[in-house]
Amino acid sequence: MRRTLALLSIAALPTTLFGAPASDLREEGRAVYNFRCYYCHGYSGDARTLAATMLATRPRAFSEMNPAELPPARIERAVRQGVAGTAMKAFAGTLREREISAVTAFVHDEFVVRRAPNTRYHTPENGWPAHERYEAAFAFARAELAIDTPDGALSARERAGRSLFLTTCITCHDRGRANDDGPAWQKSAESRGVPR
Repeated sequence: MRRTLALLSIAALPTTLFGAPASDLREEGRAVYNFRCYYCHGYSGDARTLAATMLATRPRAFSEMNPAELPPARIERAVRQGVAGTAMKAFAGTLREREISAVTAFVHDEFVVRRAPNTRYHTPENGWPAHERYEAAFAFARAELAIDTPDGALSARERAGRSLFLTTCITCHDRGRANDDGPAWQKSAESRGVPR
């Protein structure tokens, strides 16, 4: 029964003459994705987030998939039911039917088919008025500059951008790029201040 409902809802997606989901449904899906999904899957569908680095199973990087590997029905099933053995949990009790259809349409069209960056996350509606004012940090968020570049090799603007990235942007933009990853994290011998 669920499979039939999922297939019916995918079949009912409004499309343009070229077969892509109608833009209003995609935009509804973008809003759902930008609120619910980007933490793990990345705001551009590449799964490059800090949360993704902390999960045993890496979240799906939509931008690395081709349409044959990830059809809309598979995306909808994952959203609706979750994916066993991963951090992807079911959203059937959280999202309305229209939201599930919308986010499915958005992910498939935006990331899998067109491989477009979701550049509209940083909008005034999402709490980012005049996002370009943070431009000094963009090179670190895009991993164009390494976060451990020596101060002497960075301009004053780049140093300010790195500081901004490390205090704010890093929470969503993974950890950027580092020339030296440093030692691996080790478990502490103490737990909540009580020696073991």
